[in-house]
Amino acid sequence: MKFYDKYPQLKEKGFLAQVLTKTVFSTMSLENQQVPMPKVEEIVLSLLKEQELKGGHFFSNQSR
Repeated sequence: MKFYDKYPQLKEKGFLAQVLTKTVFSTMSLENQQVPMPKVEEIVLSLLKEQELKGGHFFSNQSR
């Protein structure tokens, strides 16, 4: 079974961005690196956008 078959919701850009943002924010907080949540969201979205432009078919449903 492929990873995306087991977790199809990770193909949704919004869900993936939310999971990554929360994970990065909480990890940084545990390491006493205080970065505001909006800044983390901005970085995550910019990285996802960059991957989207490089890959072409990174997400199953493109919502723009």
